Amino acid sequence: MKYGWGLGLVVLVSGCGQFGNTPTGSLPRDVHAQPTSREVAEHPCRYGDVARCVARCTADDPQACNAAGVMFEFDEGASSEPAIASGFYTRACEGNYAQACNNLAWLYLRGRGVPKNQQHAMLLFMTAFDAARIACANGDPSGCLLAGEILYEGRGVEADEAQAVASFHRAFERGEARAC
Repeated sequence: MKYGWGLGLVVLVSGCGQFGNTPTGSLPRDVHAQPTSREVAEHPCRYGDVARCVARCTADDPQACNAAGVMFEFDEGASSEPAIASGFYTRACEGNYAQACNNLAWLYLRGRGVPKNQQHAMLLFMTAFDAARIACANGDPSGCLLAGEILYEGRGVEADEAQAVASFHRAFERGEARAC
């Protein structure tokens, strides 16, 4: 909690206060509405179509591989399959998808589906940070957000609150609402 209020104030002053003033016409469609068949076909991972999501992963889509990993790690049924998730995360991480490296690092840190290995987890966190910084530099707001989270928490890198806030600010400027 050492930085909580200070970081919150800095983020609010840097622009996040405007989120309460969203014009009605710019709100997204009802998130509880059933997706159309076209939406499911275009975004199978988003809508839980495991078979199509895995097919996209097999076709070398690292984002789909990460999404498949999330589906297996956080199965909404009675059980999850972190060992299967780790395979999808590994494939996505090898494709330089930062979030997958981060997710895989957490599995190693906790020993879920893979042997518990803190050193390997820290290496994966560093890999995630490097990939996130590159994604951020290329304009990806989610990369900026992840880089900020890793910097703020010091996962595999030295914690740096000022750089974390700068990354959160870049993410917000590029449209990432979760950066607030």
